Amino acid sequence: MLARAFSTSASLISRSLSPAAVLHRSSPADTVHPAELFGSAKKAVLIGVPGAFTPGCSKTHIPGYLKHYNELKDKGVNLIGCVSINDAFVMNAWGKQLGVGDKITMLADPQGKFVKDLGLDFDASAALGGYRSKRFALVLEDGKITKVFVEPNNTGLSVSLAENVLKEL
Repeated sequence: MLARAFSTSASLISRSLSPAAVLHRSSPADTVHPAELFGSAKKAVLIGVPGAFTPGCSKTHIPGYLKHYNELKDKGVNLIGCVSINDAFVMNAWGKQLGVGDKITMLADPQGKFVKDLGLDFDASAALGGYRSKRFALVLEDGKITKVFVEPNNTGLSVSLAENVLKEL
């Protein structure tokens, strides 16, 4: 099984997303509660990335989910979201640049509160200027986390790739 059972990961299984959390979509005024968004999906994948427009995120991670979109749908996934500690304008522009359309919902966590609440943040000050999201993928069913894929070194491109998530669905 590729889902890594790190202490953070194990503690997330069966957990629901915080009903108090607020993320932004296309602008700071366009808010969404992730508990409601992912709670309304029968099966969903939430991808966490260290930074919009960064090479690994832009060239490999998100394009992989776009490439395997139909296969994910065939496995019952009816919502894919991508969250990063960035502002809504950056996430919106990045989504347009990647051509996500309605396949992936781009979600901004401008202060990192949502990611921190999940225990999936890390200090990336040296490379990215502050705290960022670890690279991860969560599978949620009826709003509860059922599988956790967190990169062991926070930013790598192995465990959380679409191909590996697909194998576990």
